[in-house]
Amino acid sequence: MEYEEIGEKIEVISYFQGGEIHPLRFRWKERVYHVRKVHGHWSSLLGSYRIYHFSVGVEGPDVYELSYSTETQEWEVSRICLV
Repeated sequence: MEYEEIGEKIEVISYFQGGEIHPLRFRWKERVYHVRKVHGHWSSLLGSYRIYHFSVGVEGPDVYELSYSTETQEWEVSRICLV
């Protein structure tokens, strides 16, 4: 496996339920990716702001790490695990 650091802003369609965020699909580089599975999620602090991270599977073997910042209220592709 190989990890590639990305750090690019993306558009995400998600929903909130029971105090949790659930990403459904995202647009990156003019392509729409449908989230097939959330492999895991966790959060971290950046100063006084929380960053929510999601490890998601899409069609194909690669796994994407998406992150949501409560400071900027923006999403990004943080990195990709190339299989």
